[in-house]
Amino acid sequence: MSSRLDPSVRRSSRGERLLVALLTAAFVLLGATSALLVPVLQAPDETAHIDTALHLALGDGYVAPAEERVLAAVQEAESSAASTPAADRPTWGELLRDHPGETTRVDQMTQHPPTWYLIAAGVLRAVGFEHVRWDLTVLMLRLLGVGFVAPVPLLTWMTLRRLLGSPRIAIVGAIAVLAVPQVVHIGASVSNDPPVILLGAVVTWLVARVLTGERRLPTLLGLGVAAGLAAWFKGTGLPAVPFAAIATLVAAPLAGRTPQLRRRLLDTLLVLATAGLVGAWWWVRNLVVHRTLQPEGLPRAAVPWDPGTGPDLGYFVNHEWDGVTASFWGYFGKLQYPMSPILTDLLSFAVLVAVAASFARGPHRRTALVLAVFPVVPALLLLRTNWSAYDALHQIAAAQGRYLFVALVPVVALCVIGCLRLTDRSPVLRRRLGLAVVVGAPVVALYGLSIAYRGFWEGAHTTITRTGLAHLASLTPGGRGALAVVVVLMLVSLVALVVASWRSVRDRATPEATH
Repeated sequence: MSSRLDPSVRRSSRGERLLVALLTAAFVLLGATSALLVPVLQAPDETAHIDTALHLALGDGYVAPAEERVLAAVQEAESSAASTPAADRPTWGELLRDHPGETTRVDQMTQHPPTWYLIAAGVLRAVGFEHVRWDLTVLMLRLLGVGFVAPVPLLTWMTLRRLLGSPRIAIVGAIAVLAVPQVVHIGASVSNDPPVILLGAVVTWLVARVLTGERRLPTLLGLGVAAGLAAWFKGTGLPAVPFAAIATLVAAPLAGRTPQLRRRLLDTLLVLATAGLVGAWWWVRNLVVHRTLQPEGLPRAAVPWDPGTGPDLGYFVNHEWDGVTASFWGYFGKLQYPMSPILTDLLSFAVLVAVAASFARGPHRRTALVLAVFPVVPALLLLRTNWSAYDALHQIAAAQGRYLFVALVPVVALCVIGCLRLTDRSPVLRRRLGLAVVVGAPVVALYGLSIAYRGFWEGAHTTITRTGLAHLASLTPGGRGALAVVVVLMLVSLVALVVASWRSVRDRATPEATH
């Protein structure tokens, strides 16, 4: 692979920048819509996340795993959320006064590094949380998550443009992110996942620069910092460290040069050392203090199997496929309202075919092999963790596709490379596939929102009623006016994106891949 881009695509055009701006706006507005649409404290682990942040905001400190208990005020907020109109909800100060102390319920989140919770606690203190309606603070932290993931489409575009040199292909690949509504749902929740998703995208973009010949000190330091920060937010970010190291070690041949092995090893050690100093040290600390990489947040005693019985591999594989694929594409609320399994299975199969095709012999094969490291590592760790839990506890609780979102951009890049290989003899088919993506991805995004709306507000019925809309308007923390404005802007941005990107993909003058 050449490390130089053709002059015609080295700098982005005004039209490209407009498309990226439209895509980013649509992505952010989808997130804002989700933040207002999903009932407060009904996203995955949202109650536990805000409870830990609130403990820190109150000055309680960050306790050992499994030792923190949910505040009585938080439990009251959770139990009353569905029956109390937004305008009548109390402030945190009022809840803490009327419901002092802690419950016996365990908050498992101190098994994670404290990074996100310190940031969230800082936000709560900055807004004077004790004097603010509690659901508005939940909305603020949801929008903080939207802010974290907002650059993901931009970083996807930058990564693809750097690797493939094609403005048109980069735009189409970036729009494909909209076909994963669960990213919007998780990004618009109170969670430590959004910064990990962002940092995974940053790491991938910097790896793309390294793979195309960029080995300057600022790039290598930035790669180490981004990987270390990903690890310091959550364990799902830890695979960013070996990915960054492997990419740095093998990047030289991919870029058409072969620096001495000593130089490549030194660069790799620099990335690893930086990542370790920034955030990966937390996991070394866990090994020393807790004798395990990540201690259990909710410790449970192992349950022995009856004589002659044991784990069922077929059941495990089926459960993992159903759980991971559904919760990767769209499984809203606390894994309550899934998208159609027919659609998620088709999308999953299409991704597997495209990823497999990316490894076919061609100009981007070795790049694909390096990129594959990022999603493969967390996938294997997830399977190992779930099998161990199944073996010990007879249940699988972590079959969640969101744990793979740290490697979302590499997965998109692998799919794009695979589609290029599958269509390299048919420019017409390639263009039609691009048009299908620029229309289909926004449609899937809207379909995901419709599943969430119908699940929460219409009893999962395929209808929109005045009763459901009135219920939503009564309980959404931002009020009906804000929700209406955001929804209208979101729809306008999606329509504008589809129209503009359709014209771009059909424009035969737009440069294709140059290397």
